[in-house]
Amino acid sequence: MGPSMSSWYQQTWCTDYALPAAACAVIAWFGLLRHFHCKGRLLGTARSAALSLSVMALMCAAAVGTAHLLPHLAALPPVTAGVATGAAALPRKKQDEGTQQYVKILTLGVASLMERLDYRLHTDGQSWCDAFLADFTESAKLRMFNHDLKQYLLDRHRQSAVCKTIHACYEEAERAIDKALDVQTRTDEACRGDVSWLPPRDPTDQERYDCRSSFAEARAQSGHLLLIAYVQGRRSERPQLEELRDKALWRDTYHSSALPRQGRRFRFLGNRS
Repeated sequence: MGPSMSSWYQQTWCTDYALPAAACAVIAWFGLLRHFHCKGRLLGTARSAALSLSVMALMCAAAVGTAHLLPHLAALPPVTAGVATGAAALPRKKQDEGTQQYVKILTLGVASLMERLDYRLHTDGQSWCDAFLADFTESAKLRMFNHDLKQYLLDRHRQSAVCKTIHACYEEAERAIDKALDVQTRTDEACRGDVSWLPPRDPTDQERYDCRSSFAEARAQSGHLLLIAYVQGRRSERPQLEELRDKALWRDTYHSSALPRQGRRFRFLGNRS
């Protein structure tokens, strides 16, 4: 292959394949960012990143294929355009199963991948929140974290819609925590009993289930508040969120004295000096 032949081949490959694919990739990436704004992180996990790249690759392949098919459309009879345009005006059922399958086939699988990506972003956010709150085992400490997290979010988001969502999620979490604390208090009082000379008993299976289920609900509602920080925030904010979590988990440690308090029987030792 001579120099002129090689340059012609490279120029044809660039204009026919590389340039349309690159333009489609850039526009598709901005489209994904716009479509999934405030829904999750496209590069949050390896699976979500793989799905995002798959959507872009499939769109690029469709763009290159369409560019090569366009010159051949002129060979079709004019009646084909009339039939296609008229079929677009036919009545269709709204979001029925047949239409969804037709759209998936028409978009060459892009719609199916977009659905999977949407589900993956949602599950990634929930998994991140569950792992972040896994160390909380007491409702009181969970309440401290929610209060600090609410103030943290309100200081960084000024949009009225976001602030309204923050307040709504915080109130839901507070109600769930109140219920969990009430269930735990009633269980503790029942285990202690009304007679002082009787030893305390262990909680029953039903009481354990009520305590665990109520606390699980409180932690789940707190996860909804934390999810706002996940979808609205950035990766660089994780250390600040971890600081709020550690502050709520180890608040008793911060306020404890460095040395244990001496007993009454050892006080006379200090007065002899």
